[in-house]
Amino acid sequence: MQKAADLIKQDIFQYVELTPIPNTDITPFLSYELPYVIHITTERHGFNIADKQKEDFNLKIIDDCVQWADQLDAKYLILHPGFGLIDDAMDFLDLIEDDRILIENMPKVGINGENMVGYSIEQIERLMGSRFGLCLDFGHAAKAAVSLGLDYKEHILNFVDLNPKMFHISDGLLDSEKDQHLAVGKGDYDMAFIKKCVYRNQYQYATMETPRTNMDSLSEDMENFQMFSSC
Repeated sequence: MQKAADLIKQDIFQYVELTPIPNTDITPFLSYELPYVIHITTERHGFNIADKQKEDFNLKIIDDCVQWADQLDAKYLILHPGFGLIDDAMDFLDLIEDDRILIENMPKVGINGENMVGYSIEQIERLMGSRFGLCLDFGHAAKAAVSLGLDYKEHILNFVDLNPKMFHISDGLLDSEKDQHLAVGKGDYDMAFIKKCVYRNQYQYATMETPRTNMDSLSEDMENFQMFSSC
């Protein structure tokens, strides 16, 4: 965390996007007075708002993440709409009233072949309603476009028209519909186009969701940031 704090102090990065893992302790993060964004625990840890059978578990995860956001004074909470039925996801969202929540768009097909929720403009608009904002994941939008047989740039621009409050940036290959999150320059997305999408938007909170082989170093994050900035 100290390395991240130093980069924020240098105005290289502006905030920490943090995912609370179930049964972890918030205390170490309270030691740093940093701007935070909370990414609500994902499907990797069993959370899935589109699964009615998990309603109690999902509510517990949301409650825990909201508590983290409150204690860290986080600006936003980013929420994956999961996989399954959109109607079930909508029913769950009716139980939540926190206006800091941003719905993240998803690919159409999950890593394990799941039927994801929130891959189309129509679904995202329905999930957002009048209460929630949007976190635009460029890679997810590109992958959804591959699945839907759409031009990926046009699909992205339709999401940009919804005035996202945050962005997730990564590279990827347009010959696959599965999520990849590659380092900048390792795929075939037009990163200059993606950069323009960020800068034309009212809000410019952007997280580099690129891989890191050394979990004790932020050097790869810096390299991806510099590559993206030079596009």
